[in-house]
Formats: sequence, C-alpha cells, structure tokens
Amino acid sequence: MKVFPSVVALAVAVALTGCSGDGDKTADATVSPSGPVTVSPSAPIIVPGTPGGANQTVTAVPTNPETVDPEDVKFLQDMMLHHQQAVQMTEWAKTRAANASVKSLAERIRVGQKPEIDAMRVMLTDRGQQPPNLEHAHHTDHSGMAGMASPAQLAALEKSTGAAFDKMFLQLMIRHHQGAVTMSGVVIEKGSDLRIGELAQEISITQAKEIQTMQKLQKVV
Repeated sequence: MKVFPSVVALAVAVALTGCSGDGDKTADATVSPSGPVTVSPSAPIIVPGTPGGANQTVTAVPTNPETVDPEDVKFLQDMMLHHQQAVQMTEWAKTRAANASVKSLAERIRVGQKPEIDAMRVMLTDRGQQPPNLEHAHHTDHSGMAGMASPAQLAALEKSTGAAFDKMFLQLMIRHHQGAVTMSGVVIEKGSDLRIGELAQEISITQAKEIQTMQKLQKVV
C-alpha cells in the first residue's frame, strides 16, 4: 500500500485559490511545519530542456487528460457526491439535533468537507475531467456507493427532530464515514496521482477519528 504524507492543506489551498479571482486555476502551495500554508499563484517550475538545450520555466506542469488514472478520476467524482450528502445531513443538524455535542460534531464535519469538495472540483478541472453536478445530488439515489444513505433514509432523517434525529444522524453518518474510509483506501492502493493520494489519506485519517467520536456519542444520546 502506498503511503502519502498528510498535506490536505495543499489541496484545499489550491482549491481556494482556483475558485477565486478571474478563473486562474494554477496555484502552488507550500506547507511549513511551524507556520501556515503559503500560496503562490504562479510559482515557477523548472522543466529540463532537450539535450544541450536550455531549461524552461513554466507556472505549471500540464496534465494530459489521456494519461489521467481512471481510479483517481472516479475517486474524486464519487467523493464529491459523498461529501455533498454529508454536508446536507449536517445542515439539517443545525435545526433538528438536540444534543449539543452532536450539533458541534456536525458543524465540524460540514466545515471540513466543504473546502474538500472545492479542492476536488479544482483537481478534476485541472486534469481535464468533468466534476459532477451537486445541485440536486441529495435527490438522487447514490446508495450503491459505499456508505451512502438512500433517499428514504435521508427523507426520514430530514423529518426527524430531537433525540430521534441525533440517533439516526449518528447511525447514518458513522456508516457514511466508514464508506469514505473504504473509498479512500481503494484509491491509495490503486491510484497513481500523488496529490489525490494525499487528499485520500487525509480524508481517511480525519473520518476514522470522527467515527470514534460518534461511536462514543451513541452511548449518551
């Protein structure tokens, strides 16, 4: 199994840069162990020239869509839909959850996953691939994807309130997170894009920790 360093901040920084301004999608970021992420929209990259020729300085290494790994593309497209469902569930928690810890956890999940959606959209676009349309994603049946709730389960969650919501939310979100961990493991093992592997690694670590938190909450709600 390939092991990637945990640098999702790099991917998120790229996403936030790519989604702002006048559409410039090229960015480079560095992460300092003792400081914040720094972003340079056009950090130069040295490309070796032909034998005897001069090197070239470019702002990004182009990606040929024909060389993009299908496993990487599938992961990004599926995980965007996966994250979008989690974000919808956490939105409902704002007004329907009764337990303060459940509300706090739901907000943490929402705040963490929305930037990752933006990062994955930029990654797909930069690789010449089409991001999925998320506008009505929660009205479509994606229950065949690992951990995804069915439309009937989502409808039941949306209608519930109080302690009943808390219990159902934790049950569905634990299963949802377990699915994301599984999906991340597949692309870490089979994918070939380093940056996507790094993002998958971070998703897997973060959601495994949140699963543990939710399992503890199940004992008190």
